[in-house]
Amino acid sequence: MTRIAGLVAAALFLALPISLTAAEMPGAAKSLFEAKTVSERNTALAALEAAPGDPASAYAAGAGEFFTALEILANGLHRHGFESPQSFMLPLMRLPVPDNPNPEPLTYEEFRAILVAFRDRLEKSAATLGSVPADADIGMVVDLTRAGIDLNEDGNIAPEESFATIMAALSRGSVDTGDAAPSLTFRFDRADGYWLQATPSS
Repeated sequence: MTRIAGLVAAALFLALPISLTAAEMPGAAKSLFEAKTVSERNTALAALEAAPGDPASAYAAGAGEFFTALEILANGLHRHGFESPQSFMLPLMRLPVPDNPNPEPLTYEEFRAILVAFRDRLEKSAATLGSVPADADIGMVVDLTRAGIDLNEDGNIAPEESFATIMAALSRGSVDTGDAAPSLTFRFDRADGYWLQATPSS
């Protein structure tokens, strides 16, 4: 899990401040990162995956596929009542998965299926990001308090499921999720895509 944990840390922490000039973000990418429901997010992701020959769309799709891989893992853990171990040896497993008062029994086959689905989505993300030209002018400005994943399988992406909240949980902190909470805005560029796909940049 060490390599995957490093990918998560890179994905959530190694971004550039928005002081750099960013290219225009595709409309579907904006919808992807600001979606309030899984359905809305998946519709935007499908539109990005279907956009032929557009490096910005491919980059956003690859990022979306990476983060939905985390969602697949979190959903599986929540479904079966997983309690995150508070260990620095397993940072990925410290995803803030909510308690499930009615967990389903877990078999070996079901646990393996969760891990296989997680792996397959990561591989899809790496392939999508790998299709983005190395010299592509990428600049995705994302508010990490508005972008997130569904941790409890209720079909919604709530403020307490934002990337900012997840980052805080991984570092044993907390963030304000109220309506008046300040934004946490970052600019992701082409180099960050290499981190997501675990590929050294040239």
